Amino acid sequence: MTSVLLVFLGGGLGSVLRFGLGRWTTGMYPGFPLGTMLANTLGAFLIGLLTLVFIDRNLLGSPYREMILVGFLGGLTTFSSLCYESFVLFQTERWAMLLVYLIGNVLIGFALFLLGRILGQL
Repeated sequence: MTSVLLVFLGGGLGSVLRFGLGRWTTGMYPGFPLGTMLANTLGAFLIGLLTLVFIDRNLLGSPYREMILVGFLGGLTTFSSLCYESFVLFQTERWAMLLVYLIGNVLIGFALFLLGRILGQL
């Protein structure tokens, strides 16, 4: 039961951070979901770094590892939102925004995941 409560708490904190990023970036680039892209790329970097530290090096055990990796990062990253927002850009034929959005989330996110792993090995 402790694990479930900690994942719940971590998920709430990650969701609040995602919400804050969305609010902070509102209006910066009208029609472009920058907050979601920031949440996804930050989450990709953090999961790259933290899986190395928590799992590969076994520096943090259950249930706190799950609170951070499953709860917090699960609440922070928003790939379900990414799919919906990509669809909206597709549906409204905003092709350049769609391309930037997908590249930004997937390729930059994966590059930051790798960077997190590299930095975690230092």
